[in-house]
Amino acid sequence: MVPEVSVIIPVFQNQIGVERCLAAIARQDGIAMSDIEVIVIDNGSEPKLTVSKSLPFPVKLLICSRKGAYSARNAGVKMANGKVLVFLDADCWPEKLWIRAGLDALCRNGKDSIVGGDVRFETAPHPSVVESYQVLMGFGQERSISELQFSATANLFVSRQVFEQVGAFNEDLLSGGDREWSWRAGKLGVPIYFSKDAMVWTKPRTTLRGALIQARRVAGGRMSLEDNAEIVAVVGLEKIQPNKGLLDKIKVILCARKLPLTRRLLIFGVAVIVRLVHDFERIRIGMGGEFERR
Repeated sequence: MVPEVSVIIPVFQNQIGVERCLAAIARQDGIAMSDIEVIVIDNGSEPKLTVSKSLPFPVKLLICSRKGAYSARNAGVKMANGKVLVFLDADCWPEKLWIRAGLDALCRNGKDSIVGGDVRFETAPHPSVVESYQVLMGFGQERSISELQFSATANLFVSRQVFEQVGAFNEDLLSGGDREWSWRAGKLGVPIYFSKDAMVWTKPRTTLRGALIQARRVAGGRMSLEDNAEIVAVVGLEKIQPNKGLLDKIKVILCARKLPLTRRLLIFGVAVIVRLVHDFERIRIGMGGEFERR
């Protein structure tokens, strides 16, 4: 029996995250478990990943030795049997009607479309300053889709037919591959829509180190896109630039009046450090440094 949906999850060093993710998929309503298969791709974890054998849907555990989540996603697609491909990050966990809502959005907007579901941050009762910074900046899935015409692969639904039409993810990109793939789809006339009901949760970075690794990875991803003349010609440099510049972030922080002034000042400090590291990373890579993986 051919499953309706193949959920594709690349994983790097996140055993706890993928266990939580799979448990949430097992609680899905509105779809039979027999209509779901999950492909987990271990992209170089040490120790190697394991997955439970007692889940109510089949799980394939693959090894992808080529570095990068987009390589892992492509490997997952090759092993997928579903009519609809659903890309999900291992550090995300979906709401109970996530798959049903995503499939309904595809039917409503046309199966020749792409649907990006909402991604929300789960906040701790007493968040760190870095967590508060990340929550204030937001994940930005709705804006990315409506204004920049791309969906993050943290939560993306697409029919197998459309994916094959667009082609595989660019494996040379360690970051920004979801933008490049979405823009390639747009060039072919494939529309992209946002679904607030196909929602998943994730945790914000909690430490400055984690936020700075993310900033370095994003900076490298943007540089890769900027160096691709074909992408720049199609979408323009403005879509590749940061969604929020430092001044935009300052405005958001200053307007967060529910937070004490001292807290806002600390968050402002994080924003400045993140921007400095982002800019330094561009200089480092420009001088021949390697791209940050995660």
